[in-house]
Amino acid sequence: MENSSSDDDSDTLSEGSDLQLFSEHEFSSDTDSDDDTQQTESSMEPDSQQTEATDDDFWSYDLHPVDIAPFTEQVGPDHTLQPDDDLLKYFYLMINEDFFETAAQETNRYAEQEMTRKGSRDSIWYPTTSPEMKAFFGLNIIMGINQLPRIDMYWSENPFVGNEGFKKCMTRTRFEKLLQYLHINDNQAQAPAGSPNYDRLHKIRPLIDMTRGNFQKFYKPGKCQSIDEGMIRYKGHHYAQQYTPGKPIKRGLKIWMRCEPSGYTNDYRVYLGKHDSMCGPSLGERVVKHLCKPLKWKGHHVFFDRYFTSIPLLQTLESYGVYGCGTIMANRKGFPSQLKNPHLPDRGDAEQMQHNNLVATVWNDAKPVHIASTTSDPLGDGPAQRRVRGGGVIIIQRPPAVEHYQQHYYGVDRTQQYRSKCPVGRPSKKFWKYLVNYIFEISLINTFLLWIETPGTRKPTKHFSMVDCNLSIAEKLIGDFSSRKRAPSCGRGVAGISVAHINRHISTKLTRPRGRCKQCKKNGRRSDTFFGCSICNVHLCRGACFQAYHTYHHLLME
Repeated sequence: MENSSSDDDSDTLSEGSDLQLFSEHEFSSDTDSDDDTQQTESSMEPDSQQTEATDDDFWSYDLHPVDIAPFTEQVGPDHTLQPDDDLLKYFYLMINEDFFETAAQETNRYAEQEMTRKGSRDSIWYPTTSPEMKAFFGLNIIMGINQLPRIDMYWSENPFVGNEGFKKCMTRTRFEKLLQYLHINDNQAQAPAGSPNYDRLHKIRPLIDMTRGNFQKFYKPGKCQSIDEGMIRYKGHHYAQQYTPGKPIKRGLKIWMRCEPSGYTNDYRVYLGKHDSMCGPSLGERVVKHLCKPLKWKGHHVFFDRYFTSIPLLQTLESYGVYGCGTIMANRKGFPSQLKNPHLPDRGDAEQMQHNNLVATVWNDAKPVHIASTTSDPLGDGPAQRRVRGGGVIIIQRPPAVEHYQQHYYGVDRTQQYRSKCPVGRPSKKFWKYLVNYIFEISLINTFLLWIETPGTRKPTKHFSMVDCNLSIAEKLIGDFSSRKRAPSCGRGVAGISVAHINRHISTKLTRPRGRCKQCKKNGRRSDTFFGCSICNVHLCRGACFQAYHTYHHLLME
């Protein structure tokens, strides 16, 4: 398991471990694939501005306004849908409708591959379709709204527990079979392990590429962006699992995210730990540069915490027309030594030093806060309210860099809050299924925010929330689909089964030794029998058990 350091001791750069170690191609490349972050053998000669950061005369107490290019880009929703269009159409902007057809094809393909590999058929499985996959994902969305301890409880006969919508849509067995064989990509198309084209996220690569492109295509990023890590709770054994003891989710899968202050996710990247191409020294800098590629020369302001912030990173971003601001560890290379332990007796006191647009600030709140920024003037302190013991409120002054950081850094945190309210799906043994659920979660959040920010949109009710939005989308995905309307045959399309015997489930004496009745076992009884179903290949008592088993699984009998 790959361990990730907490913020207190993470990413401290040693001598010579800053931007000299990786190529400028990581940020200057116009492409946006994950392979762009690969290190190159050629070293980068650091520019004069970066080498001067350690000089004694680099920083000055002479404060002056910063020179920042104006932000003139188009922002917000960029699509042709109308405000009164169905929410499902907005959702299809994030996850294309064709995705469900692909999921159906790949799920059927994987089921065939598994039955061929095992050398036996799955008597309960039959091929799925695009409408059924829509209904399947719709049920997964509703599971996050109506949360129950176990999957089988949604099909419970207890009127206080069971969900009638689930029962009408499909059987529990069918849902579990879809969950078992669910696939989005062809396993056999994966490159051999160890080859240059081997992709550890091959199983969900089509979904990742599609959503990353759609998130940026239909929403133009605003002036202020935030970059941070998002965590997916996961306690399984996997090389990508991270351990962050200082976080609410201590063990899980890490996602690097760039978000709007509203919580809209503009871009993201799955972190694979020691197998990730960005893993190594200055990881935080590499992440910021990778996620900021689409923002070059547009004058965006990007905010991040001290895990990412360094003086060379802010200089590099500024050289490409992107301005940065973030809290910073006082022992970072290049941060002025005069501000590491200043004497600030009162709450609200601050001390600042400057070099061109680069401003270093230490501000005394409950404890000293260190910030490095290229986004804000050093002058022009504003008021901030703070509570004190006894319930009182005091007014203190805060520098502009602190004010701007506190106003715009929380975009990823807001996304995480939305996710906690409406999770998608259920726990699984497969780590990539957690990622599929995560992508659906942020796609639903983006759908809601895209719809809300579309000019002319009016909420159906005064308190229409994201929960209502998710429920509406889930209902539209399910529609009037019901697999109970058909009596599917088992083993359709599986080699070795003749068409003449597809629907002939007959109670007969099996050729193998006596065995326990499957239906009696389900009901908690012990009954051994020689009889059963030759098609299903299970032991079943003649009469009631045989009929109950086949009726439950919707299999035709003679």
